[in-house]
Amino acid sequence: MTVLRHIAAEFRADRLFAPMILGLGAWSALALAMLALNVLDGLPAS
Repeated sequence: MTVLRHIAAEFRADRLFAPMILGLGAWSALALAMLALNVLDGLPAS
């Protein structure tokens, strides 16, 4: 829980930190969605 508390403190202290983390989260979600689509595309049709 101390890690989450430290991250929350960084969000409050640094104005650049929050958009950077949100941007990285968005890129991660996009990459996972593309990976899921590729995996589903590779599955044989039943």
